[in-house]
Parts: sequence; C-alpha cells; structure tokens
Amino acid sequence: MRRGRPRRDLGRALGLAALLASASGCVSEEKRAETLPGQLAWFDISLTSDTPRGTPDEPLPFPSAIAASAHLKIVARDAYGQVDRSYQGTARVSVVPGQILGPGHDRLKFTLGEATVDLQWRFAFDEAHIWIEDAGEDPLTDCDNDRDDDGDGQADLRDPDCGRGAPDRARTGNAKDATRGTQATGISDALYFARPRIRDVQFSPRCTTDTPLGGKSVRIDTGTLIVTGTTQSGMYVTDASGPAGGYNSLYLFTFSNPGDVRRGDRLCQIQGNAAEFIANTQLNFPDFVNADFDRNGFINDRDVVPCDLVDPERIGPDAVPDPVLLTAADLMGTGGEVPPDFYRPCGLTGEDLPLTDGTDCNAARAAIPSALRRESVIDCARDNFAMEPYEHALVAFRDVVISTRFERCDLNGDGSIDRSRGNPEGDCEDDCSDDPLCSVLINLEQFGQFSAGVDCVDGALGEATCAGKVFLSTRDTLGGTGYDAMANAGAHYSQVNGHLRQLQPGAGVPSSWVVEPRIADDFMAAPPAPPAAPGGPAP
Repeated sequence: MRRGRPRRDLGRALGLAALLASASGCVSEEKRAETLPGQLAWFDISLTSDTPRGTPDEPLPFPSAIAASAHLKIVARDAYGQVDRSYQGTARVSVVPGQILGPGHDRLKFTLGEATVDLQWRFAFDEAHIWIEDAGEDPLTDCDNDRDDDGDGQADLRDPDCGRGAPDRARTGNAKDATRGTQATGISDALYFARPRIRDVQFSPRCTTDTPLGGKSVRIDTGTLIVTGTTQSGMYVTDASGPAGGYNSLYLFTFSNPGDVRRGDRLCQIQGNAAEFIANTQLNFPDFVNADFDRNGFINDRDVVPCDLVDPERIGPDAVPDPVLLTAADLMGTGGEVPPDFYRPCGLTGEDLPLTDGTDCNAARAAIPSALRRESVIDCARDNFAMEPYEHALVAFRDVVISTRFERCDLNGDGSIDRSRGNPEGDCEDDCSDDPLCSVLINLEQFGQFSAGVDCVDGALGEATCAGKVFLSTRDTLGGTGYDAMANAGAHYSQVNGHLRQLQPGAGVPSSWVVEPRIADDFMAAPPAPPAAPGGPAP
C-alpha cells in the first residue's frame, strides 16, 4: 500500500469542538463578568424540523448546480442566555465549507434581537455548519460596494465604520455611534453532505474556469480513480466511472516525482488543497492511497486492499481510459456542449440564475457568431465547453505535424520576450504564434514546449496546411532527450496522445493548450483507425 503523508485531523477536530462550544452559548465566567445583561454575547441558530440534515453514513448530495437550502431562525442572546432585544444590527452569514448564493445574501438584518431567513448555498461537503457573526463592516469587501452592509443607514465611505477613528458602539455603549462589530458568533447543528467527486472539483457551474472549491482541503474517495500518467512533479488521475460530459480528470501536484506510482494504478482516495495554477485545476500537497500495493499489476484474493473498489479488476496500463479525440474546431472554441448543470443563463445580463425557463443553451450558443462567442456571457469562460471538460484528461489529436520553423525571438538574449507595443521581439512572437508550424525557441529551451499543427493536410509540394495549433511538452515525461523536436521538424504523425493542460489563460483571450505525451509510443506513425464519434474516445 502506497500512502502519501497522512493528515492528522485531531487538531482540527479539537479546534472545531472548541469553536462549537464557544459559539453555541457556552460563555465562560470571565466573559459573563465582562458582559452586562442585555449586551450581545452569542447567537442561537435554529433549523426548522423539515430541513434536510443528512448523517455521516447517509449524507445529502453535494450541492453544485442544485443548491442546498434551510429555513433559519436566529436569536441574539446575552451572556446569561436572555434575548438581547436591543440588538438591531446586521450580522454576517456563512456556510463552512460552502458558498452562499446571491449578492448581499450573506448579511442578515435583526429586529429586536431576532431574524429569520431562507438560506441557499452550494459547494458544501462533509460536515458543514452555518455561522452567524456580528462582524460590522469589512473594509476589504464592504466599503466600496454601494450597499449598507451593517444596516446603519450609511453605505461605503459615508458610513463611519469605513473611516478611521470612527467611534465604536461596542466600546462607547452609545447607541448613536456606528456599529463596528462585537465578533459575537453562533453556529448551527451539523449538516452532512457527500464528499465531492473529481468532477465537482474540476467543473464550475458558473461562468469561470476556476474550481468552486479553491482553497479548500478536499478528499475524494468515490469513483474509479486511475493514474493515467506521471510526471517529474506529479500525476494525472481520471475517474473512469465519472459522469458523462468530461471534467473527470485532475492533476496531483506532488512537487517532485510521486515515487512508487505507475500508469494504471488504482487509487482508493486522493486528498489535497484544491487550487488553480495558470487556469489548471489541481490538488496541492496531496495524500493518496494506492490500492495495488503489491506492485503486481492486478489485485487478487490474497491482496489486502485498503478500500472497496468499483471494478476491482480494472487495474494496470490496460485499464487506462482511451484518449478523447479532439479537433482544431475544439481548439477554436467552436465545439462542445453546454453542460446541463451550467446555471448561467444564455443571455447577456450575467446574472447567476438556473436554467428553468426551457432555454436551449446550445441553440443560443450556436446562434452567436463564432468570432463573438468569447465575448458573450455563455462563452465568457473562453473554451469552457469545448476543451475545459478534458483538462488533465488523456486526449488525442489527428494528423499532427511538428514545427518546421524555430524562431529565436529573444533578440537581445536576455532570456525573455519584450511584448511592449512595437518591440520587434513581441512582433516576432506574434508572427510565430500565427503559424501552426512555428515554435519560439525560448519556450523550447526553458520549458521544453514546442508547437505542432493539428488536422494537417500535406500539399503537392510537401508543405503541410494545418487547421489548428497545440503545444507539445515532453521534458517532464520523456526526459530532456526523450524527444528531439528540432531533429523531428516537419514529422507527420497520424495521431499524438497525451494529457491536456492550459498554457495561456486570460479574460477574452483564447487559451493555448499543451499536450504532454507520456511515452514515445504516444507519437503514432501508423495510419489512423476509422474516425470516432465527435468527442468520443480515439482508438
């Protein structure tokens, strides 16, 4: 059994227990002595009896496109447990872990010490709690949003809370002074949600390529988790039994070679901090449990497997899913389907609303001229529906031709490209970028990346015409001498396989994509098999 560094959750559990005690009315004698009767000390949160809560053994579904909800009654109490009728403030609401729906819905106005709210949220998992805090104004988020966040009748810079030296009602006791927040808190009973699958980490139902679980430590133990390849700094993992439509692959960034892990290994679970790196979703500081600990390429009755595996016989290199065939049209962002759980509407208003009016997003998207799609709301995530579903998956391109031009655009030799307007280095790079068969040498020398045309057709004079362009990278998989791009300039392959990742993110800018071949045989010279269905696996 291969394990990453196991996390010890004892400290977290003890810390949470302490917070639960302090936030649910267990006020110390010292605190009680410091707080006068009738002054806010904590919040009492009640969930209605019909609120689904789940259990550790039977958790609620992971709330993504379909939000979770609860009806709450919150009472402000003093240190003696009495209702603080003087509290008329606005408290901050959060779900941990989770994300409240709607702008301004993370604030709750109290009247005579009580408040009720119908709350909705997404992206909660494992054990979650609803928090209430008398936080006052947050200068980072509340002082430039044109809203009266703390309910004192003033917004932004007009609000004394947003100015230096403003009197603090919690200190002065004067009801006319601004509310700066007492930091009194309350926490609900536990709600239990299913842990996310890879798709829940990779797919964002909003108009963004970012993971909705960014910054969260997540554990994934559902699905058929197969290592599809390794690099010098991590490994690619695909949920082979994941939902249709893609978004089922992740990169685990281990900072160095992951060691005793091979292509085709089955993982019982993976855990790490979800993050974006150059628009690539990955898990950092990962832990993992490898099911095939005997290194025999299969699991038999004598093996002690540390988890219950779906399809336990699916293990070894032959268990790796077939690559997904992509085309130049996909690279241009003109292919792909809008996922059914994408909850941004097809119009141009940009509001986060569910698609409940029967709108056909694919028809609406197809009606937008391709040149304008990247500027529309429905395509504001650039190639989200054509390429993003297969980020970090094993993919294939057909009729691939290696660069025939290698340009040294670093004209002054300082190791970088000056892209300022009118600079010849930037002009050289732009010219090379427009040519599918041109590579900038600095990218090859520094990053091991070189260009290749896809969907290429050989002309009568032997010159290839290519419909699209990708970057290939072999340094972290085949080694520095595993593939010599310049020695193979102009080589025409029937198919090239590899893992897909983004290279150049940017709002309104078409992303560039890198394919990272795993082995030398991923450069296939044999004639291609009959074409697969669009978006289907390549043979």
